[in-house]
Amino acid sequence: MNSKLETRNFFSPKDLLAAAILFVLPLILFAPVTLGPKTLLPADNRFTFEPFASFAAELGVDEPHNRLLSDLILENYVWKGYIREAIARREVPLWNPYIFSGQPFLANGQHSAMYPFSVLFYVLPLEKAYGWFTVVQLWLAGLFTYIFLRVLRASRTGALLGGMTFGLSGFFINRVVFTMILAGAVWLPLVLAVIERVIRKQEEKGTAAWSPIPYLAAGSAAMGMQVLAGHIEITYYVLLVSAFYALWRLVGLWRAQKTIRPALRLALWLLVMMLVGLGLGAVQFIPFLEIGAANFREGSVSLAQVRGWALPARRIISFVIPNFFGSPAHHGYFDVVSRTWQSLGLNAHDGVNPLCPHCTGWDTKTAV
Repeated sequence: MNSKLETRNFFSPKDLLAAAILFVLPLILFAPVTLGPKTLLPADNRFTFEPFASFAAELGVDEPHNRLLSDLILENYVWKGYIREAIARREVPLWNPYIFSGQPFLANGQHSAMYPFSVLFYVLPLEKAYGWFTVVQLWLAGLFTYIFLRVLRASRTGALLGGMTFGLSGFFINRVVFTMILAGAVWLPLVLAVIERVIRKQEEKGTAAWSPIPYLAAGSAAMGMQVLAGHIEITYYVLLVSAFYALWRLVGLWRAQKTIRPALRLALWLLVMMLVGLGLGAVQFIPFLEIGAANFREGSVSLAQVRGWALPARRIISFVIPNFFGSPAHHGYFDVVSRTWQSLGLNAHDGVNPLCPHCTGWDTKTAV
């Protein structure tokens, strides 16, 4: 396929329609918390802690629907509120004075303060911003997957189906309450699309040297955005997957052209792309590395302890039927022997998880 024709056709009305569909689908899914009156914030979870717990009965708040969602209201919501306060004071939120005697704030990264799409949290009411942020990120996940598959020369229908599948996949939907993970992971398909496009361009040009800088600029920007999302674990995964994908494609290029020189040249270009991307995110990445080295968890447990936390073999069924033994949102389980629903109270049985007293004995960590 001619590359100019391919580029020109990529922005056809049909592609714009696909992009619109990929936006409308998550908007429909999250309509109650964007267009409707509800919020993604698990506000009821706050009432399991003081001083809110003392007012739970007065305000009619019962057991939280799902205690595993507490991080969103106890951490992320507070972080976003603090950033908004700092913006109002025209200050850079370097230090959080509200935890004990204070701690570094901006360096920690998971607040995503410098992630461009976080502007939604700064201009919208927080209770609505989480819904709109989620819709936009799921749209980007689907759109970037669509672009990646079109670069792979999939049909528009196939690319749309792939975008829908990835953008609304279990990975993303289950991590809606972790906005930094959501924001970090959506950029992987775009990075892969750039890698694929650069190598395909070399295949079209044979062994002739060329400058892929325009493509690499897009890839570096995508990688920089990924770093600014603020979740170093997802950054590691994106780098790892991108490296393996590039290696696989470059080896294929080498074998097809019977010479290693073009593959080595592109390998260096792609390495530059990733380094520039990390450089664009260095304002977040470097301070995070510095504070990460001082993490109190480092060396706090032994390997034997970690192995002791392994799930028993019987729990493998949860990989096939996730809620077979209940979930943190069920507050009980279905007894297949008596064929009745067994509700769990605070002292339901010896296996009650202290972190989730209304959950089954071990389903909390299985859900995690």
